[in-house]
Amino acid sequence: MPVRLYLLAAGTFFLGTDVFVIAGMLPGIGHSLGTTLAAAGQLMTAFSLAYAVLGPLLSGALGNRAPRTTLTAALCAAALGNLVCAGADSLPAAMAGRVLVAAGACQFTPQVAALAAALVPEDRQGRALALVNSGLVMGSVLGVPAGTWAASAFGWRPTLVALALGTAAVGLGLVRGLRGIGTVRPAVGARERLAALRGPGIRAVLAVTVCAVIAEYSVLTYAGAVFADATGGDGTRLAVLLLAFGLGGMAGNTFAGACMDRPAGRRLVLISVVGMAVNFLAMPWAVTSFPTALASMVLWGVTGWMYAAPQQHRLLRLAGPAGPLAVSMNSSVIYVGAALGGATGGLLLSLLSPLDGRWIALPAAAACALALVPEAAFHRATRTRRATPLPSAR
Repeated sequence: MPVRLYLLAAGTFFLGTDVFVIAGMLPGIGHSLGTTLAAAGQLMTAFSLAYAVLGPLLSGALGNRAPRTTLTAALCAAALGNLVCAGADSLPAAMAGRVLVAAGACQFTPQVAALAAALVPEDRQGRALALVNSGLVMGSVLGVPAGTWAASAFGWRPTLVALALGTAAVGLGLVRGLRGIGTVRPAVGARERLAALRGPGIRAVLAVTVCAVIAEYSVLTYAGAVFADATGGDGTRLAVLLLAFGLGGMAGNTFAGACMDRPAGRRLVLISVVGMAVNFLAMPWAVTSFPTALASMVLWGVTGWMYAAPQQHRLLRLAGPAGPLAVSMNSSVIYVGAALGGATGGLLLSLLSPLDGRWIALPAAAACALALVPEAAFHRATRTRRATPLPSAR
């Protein structure tokens, strides 16, 4: 793998940390800004909405620029947003900072996926995508716990400043590391981009993503309630379970990278969705003890992270010149699905009361089963249109 890919993975690491670490800072932010925890939580809502809306818009406007320009600007925007948030004296000012972070993050991830695939031979594209996605996994496994601890030990403002400096350092590295690399895709107009995104295969891929994300976030958002029997309300035990989920995610992402460029890679998304469905079906009974809950979380991490890189791979191949825009739409769908999943899980939790929260996993299994419908449609559409086969299908 080219050294440049590791630099790109460092960028996804800082952004992956940035996306989720704010959750652990919300109590401190709310106290500092003189607002409630619920109001401070709208920082995450503002980020998600900005990411979902700005992703396709900015990708369409900046998609024909050189990666050195767009990726460096994206990281600098994220770094500046963190500095704005760190210096905020009111909730609206902090929200403005998070929107700026979202504007950078929503451009970096799709462009990195397209660039990673372009920097390597066709038979290594799967491994390249998995490598840059590993930064996101490492951000959730290592970056978020480290950032949460730092915010507790030193304060949320210094922690955001440190995160901004690390993000900016990678951006400066890209100025030199991406020198001489031209646009990843040929210049195309808005009409051509929209035409490339109308294909039923692309719609099916995006539908798979939204179903899978709704299923995952309806459980993950309320993990404390779902795993209450296994943890006994102990936060340390819950942290261990979340760490197991992250470590499983690293294994799943690595496995996907090893298989995407091989014939078996064609079924990775199917295996992922079916694996999650089976795991969620068994989860209400598995979470009654800590060891079985631990095993369930590892399996969920493996299967849950197995579909991310293959989905990007599919979109890049199907959309052609509009590949980065398609990946950007996929990223937006993820955040829409996360918001819907959180809302769905909260509604189910209120409806299930006084029953255990562990039963939320059963509707999540149904959502995964629903994802099999667009997955089947994707395979039919690609066969009918005689689309270029995925490298992973060879």
